[in-house]
Amino acid sequence: TDKTVKLLKDLGVTVKSKKIKPFRFDIARNLSLDLVPKDTDICVCTDLDEVFLKGWRNSLEEVWRENTTRLAYNYNWSLDKNNKPIINFYTEKIHSRNDYTWTHPVHEVLTYTGNKEEKYILLDSIRVDHYPDSSKSRSSYLPLLELSVKEDPLDDRNMHYLGREYMFYQMWDMCIETLKKHLSLKSATWKDERCASMRFIARSYYNLGNIELARIWY
Repeated sequence: TDKTVKLLKDLGVTVKSKKIKPFRFDIARNLSLDLVPKDTDICVCTDLDEVFLKGWRNSLEEVWRENTTRLAYNYNWSLDKNNKPIINFYTEKIHSRNDYTWTHPVHEVLTYTGNKEEKYILLDSIRVDHYPDSSKSRSSYLPLLELSVKEDPLDDRNMHYLGREYMFYQMWDMCIETLKKHLSLKSATWKDERCASMRFIARSYYNLGNIELARIWY
């Protein structure tokens, strides 16, 4: 609907179109990956609202080795009006062609399916800036997150994201219940995310008018 296909074709890009119903991100990315020839050395997965800093390919080819399977690099998820990072973290969507598949209906991740240990490279010289279109709806995220947790109730990452999504929708009770489940999972050991869940629980209690419980969770 936004003429993406025409714009890409006008630039000489080879475009394959496919409708995915019901839509889920992992299937879409895996179908995209299927179009990449098996003898490709390196896959670089990027979205149309993401821009690589110039020189990234030379940096990538300098460090990539035959036994490399995935590379982590700088990702500026949000930027201020002067293009300075507000939220920055490492992401790992540069990978070898084979032994990878995308999993989860939303907030999808690359999952290694090979037999050997993954070998990561951390490269600060590669940077991607994210410029999301705020006019586009993200309404599909909530049902996809609910589906993701239903499919894998022990995945702490998406349990956290589901609780956060309930908070965005001001579904305070559901947020509290879901994030308490997140905190109870044995795999939920990342302190930063645990702290975020506790803050979101506190925010939910505050909005429900329970100031004392909000204070305890903060």
